[in-house]
Amino acid sequence: MNNFINFQEFLSFCFGFAFSTFLMLNVYSSIRTAEINQKIESDKILLNKFKRLNENNSNFYKIEKFVPNPVSYENKLADHLFNEVRVLCWVFTHPENHKKKVPHVRNTWGKKCNKLLFMSIEADTDNPDIIAIPVPNGRSHLWNKTRLAMKYVYENHFNDADWFMRADDDNFILMENLRYKLYQYNPHTSIYIGHRFAVDYADTREGYMAGGGHIFSKKALKKFVTVISRNSSICNIEDGEADDLLVGACLKSHAIFIDARDTKNQKQIFPVGIEEHLNKPEKVDLNYWYWRNLWRNVSQGGLECCSDVYIGCHYVSPVEMYALQYLIYDVHPFGLSKNLTEQLPRKLRFDEIVNASDADSYSPNYKRHEHVHYFDDDERY
Repeated sequence: MNNFINFQEFLSFCFGFAFSTFLMLNVYSSIRTAEINQKIESDKILLNKFKRLNENNSNFYKIEKFVPNPVSYENKLADHLFNEVRVLCWVFTHPENHKKKVPHVRNTWGKKCNKLLFMSIEADTDNPDIIAIPVPNGRSHLWNKTRLAMKYVYENHFNDADWFMRADDDNFILMENLRYKLYQYNPHTSIYIGHRFAVDYADTREGYMAGGGHIFSKKALKKFVTVISRNSSICNIEDGEADDLLVGACLKSHAIFIDARDTKNQKQIFPVGIEEHLNKPEKVDLNYWYWRNLWRNVSQGGLECCSDVYIGCHYVSPVEMYALQYLIYDVHPFGLSKNLTEQLPRKLRFDEIVNASDADSYSPNYKRHEHVHYFDDDERY
């Protein structure tokens, strides 16, 4: 009898244990199901937010349009500027350099341009981005080559960019820093940017930007092509060699001249090659054209010669292009993060740009004079 009671108690215990376990499993399953459903809903919400983020054209992190190869570290601000400060680069070359230099510009800094074109005297069936400019070969025809190149860009690619840079096939341009510089200015005002020189010519008192890297705003390009370069009373229409000097003479009263310098007044564009800027001569020869024609006094030699916000230099060989590309974008000093918290400069007012442009030069070739500006009404803001 006792054994029977013990067996009944055992069965009751087993039944109770099984029932309790069943209830606990059901409760746990319900809780897990609710958690999973909540996670799915949460993921859906995040997915929808992400989709809306990508659909917002003004969002700071939008990078769908970013074309150049990514650098070794993320730089969302540079991606943002790629879309906001659009730069068309047109590069002077000639048939001998179609294979010697053009591919190396394409493979390095050229891929960071929003649009890249090469201007030569001959077309190239293997390279559709090489545009034939119908002028004879030689430096004595550079002026016509420049005018026709600007005319081609205006007629075929005016809406592809806000800024238009004329470069040579031996330039190396740091496009991120160029966009940082241009961000301050309004492309719908006539602006002309580069390494500014002063010269002892009555028709070029405002100076000019050295060849091998100078930039035109959208408005300056339009005015130059449609008005200035067609008017012999404003601009020399005869062919010649010193195209950069002649551009300066044509724009002197029709564009604001911006010397490419940083906040410490250090140069950002190096027209005679980086080595010459880094080298400090024992004695400065003021008869040498570079020293005699400098618009502003600057340090020379050593690392203090030049801005930390480098934009570009001239006389760079193809091998040096790859060296610069590697040193700038790929080399990383351990412990020094390149993911800096950087801020864009503020937009400058129209009067600030004009006043800075009208500052007197320190060059012995500069003669003080009253500068007259001719601006369209829609350029003033």
